[in-house]
Amino acid sequence: MFRFEPGSYQTPSGFLPALACYKIGKNKKEIFDYILTNIKAIELTEQKAVESAEKSLKKAFKKKQKTGKDYNLAQSLKSDGFIKVDNPQFAKD
Repeated sequence: MFRFEPGSYQTPSGFLPALACYKIGKNKKEIFDYILTNIKAIELTEQKAVESAEKSLKKAFKKKQKTGKDYNLAQSLKSDGFIKVDNPQFAKD
């Protein structure tokens, strides 16, 4: 099982909508797995990027709900422009 958390990924040009993906393992322990970003949508604010990620995720889950297949969720995110980030860098608190 997986859980997605909407967020943003900052670039020199602005903010990309992003989805952090967590694997849910034994005892419902969540382990960070990867990040998806939408390279088609550069937003000027972090809030707009997060809202865009939330909208895409909601749409993807609706498609999955209709068919019951994870494939449809993945295809929806892919068609919105989301790709996996290799070697993501994280902001430090």
